[in-house]
Amino acid sequence: MRTKKIILNLFSNVMLQIVSAVINFILPRLFMTTYGSATNGLVTSIKQFLSYLKIVEAGVGSASIAALYKPLAINDKEQINGILSATHYFYRRSGTIFVVLVALLAIFYPLIVAKEVSPLTAFYMVLILGISGVWEYFLIGKYLVLLTADQKSYILFRIQTCLLIASTILSLFLLTLGFSIVVVVGSSSMLLLLDILFLKVYVQKKYPYFNSKVKPNTSAIKKKWDALIHQIASLVVFNTPFILITIFLGLAEVSVFTVYNMVFNAVTLFISAFSGAMLAAFGDILVKEDRDTLQKHFHHFEYIFFAVVAFGYTCTAILILPFITIYTAGIEDANYIRPWLAALFVVVGIANAIRIPANTLVNSAGHFKETKIRAIIEAVINFCVSFVLVQFLGVEGILIGALCSYAYRTCDLILYTSKVILNTSVCVTVKKILLNSILAFIAALPFLFFIELHIVSVMTWFVAAICISVWTMTVVFVGNFIFQPTTMRDILLHLKRVISND
Repeated sequence: MRTKKIILNLFSNVMLQIVSAVINFILPRLFMTTYGSATNGLVTSIKQFLSYLKIVEAGVGSASIAALYKPLAINDKEQINGILSATHYFYRRSGTIFVVLVALLAIFYPLIVAKEVSPLTAFYMVLILGISGVWEYFLIGKYLVLLTADQKSYILFRIQTCLLIASTILSLFLLTLGFSIVVVVGSSSMLLLLDILFLKVYVQKKYPYFNSKVKPNTSAIKKKWDALIHQIASLVVFNTPFILITIFLGLAEVSVFTVYNMVFNAVTLFISAFSGAMLAAFGDILVKEDRDTLQKHFHHFEYIFFAVVAFGYTCTAILILPFITIYTAGIEDANYIRPWLAALFVVVGIANAIRIPANTLVNSAGHFKETKIRAIIEAVINFCVSFVLVQFLGVEGILIGALCSYAYRTCDLILYTSKVILNTSVCVTVKKILLNSILAFIAALPFLFFIELHIVSVMTWFVAAICISVWTMTVVFVGNFIFQPTTMRDILLHLKRVISND
């Protein structure tokens, strides 16, 4: 049953990431050509500032999910409701603070970007994009926590996929009619808020005992402050680039960074879908204290994950510049063709992706307190190096800062999970990384030294992408089968048993 839920979560999440990636390619391009690079940068910049404000969530979500694993495993309904009631209580309190902070951001943010866009437009955009955060705190937070902890994230993913498609169609319709960016983004954002209706109906049907009005069990989520530290550290690491670029380089450079980040974010989200599907499953195994099963599942998970990373980033490294060239054709208000920027994004993306399995296991185990100092160190490295280098190297300096912090934290997470949670040698993980790195280099070799790509249109890019994907997948899959035949056979047999039992 656990494996079936993993597969459902995985495929639903992959579908969501594919839809999100396609939409994230379409809308920014239209925003840039219709409203300009500065306006496209405005939307991204505001979203990153709002992400910082979400620290008021105070780690409630992560701590609540970790606390729910055991009561869900033993079907302790009283404990489940107590935790969800506490979750709802803390979310409402956080939501009130969030409303105040959004109002303050709406007042002061337009002053930062007044030279590039209309202050009134910036004001309205902050309020519009801040609505979804308010909605989550007051209405749907408890549902998200329950379904994630119960390995039913696929319900969330399916709802989000459908609403995302609908909101994009609405955006395209309004954009073609010539409406302003405020109307386009505002209308699509309002449509996305319908998820509360679907979530409420599903939870009431599948969890008839659900009651968030019982006495809150606040002690059950006492780890929320430790989770908050991780949350703040993640915000600094992943959102600082946009903030620093907005302040020091301007919205046009935010747009350049956004275009490259859009590609790599799509790759990362696709890869992360595998870890998202495993999060609750690892939590379920850990509360049952099944060490052998945990080691076996994590070994297989890492094996598949690193192969997917090798495949995804090899294809991206080869195809990124031709894609950016075609994607930004005709846009001349900013320089988008930057080979060094593309190369740095590839290296940073790989460094970040490698740590995802270990980070997933840490979150599943609820080891927030034990690893919070490490998260703080990463955030300090990232901010300090980025703050200094952005003033000398621009956007590229931001990525060097990210690379420095990822290099530290990735190694640290792999060492921690191997020694503390799994009780295995770190060499097991290192060997998988080295093997897939070699296979990735072999797959990229022909295109680095022998084959010159001549991609001049969307069609030729897609043809090249298909050919390169097939070639890379073959090299990675066959290479793994040659060097680790036993593990590959175990994984394939396990999947076969799951499918045949459906």
